[in-house]
Amino acid sequence: MNTFTIGQTKQDTEFAIALHQNAQIVDIRLARARAAADRPGTQFQEPIAASLSVKAKQVEGPPGHLFIEVAFRLSGTRKQDESSGRMAVSVECTFEVIYQLKPDFTPTPEQVKAFKDGNAIFNCWPYGRQYVQDTIQRLGFPPLILPLLRVQTRHREARKLAKPK
Repeated sequence: MNTFTIGQTKQDTEFAIALHQNAQIVDIRLARARAAADRPGTQFQEPIAASLSVKAKQVEGPPGHLFIEVAFRLSGTRKQDESSGRMAVSVECTFEVIYQLKPDFTPTPEQVKAFKDGNAIFNCWPYGRQYVQDTIQRLGFPPLILPLLRVQTRHREARKLAKPK
């Protein structure tokens, strides 16, 4: 895992910036967490393939604030267990990030979507990264440092409708 990338279109970036310019972080807190691993002594016998997913969603909050939950999920599987879906290690954590909005600003749904899928993940990344690293070590595994988060422009793909023959 060298990098973890968030792709946003130019329009998504513009929507996110419009919200970003009218908000500030008030708090980031760990809302939920869960971890599990194989018994000690079994985890180092063969390599573990790790995968990471991140999802963000808006949750209810008081007026004038934007509450977003960012959920991180790291799972590791041994090659022999791929078909069964058995995990050698699993770490999940959800952070709630609270933004205070300027009094005269009400974000559009498009702005919130672009912001939660970009800025909010970016803001929570260091917290999720630290939690995963600490938890992996507490489970008895060697340190795992998650990669830097990169944000890059994604170009919309032109979708052509296939003509029926």
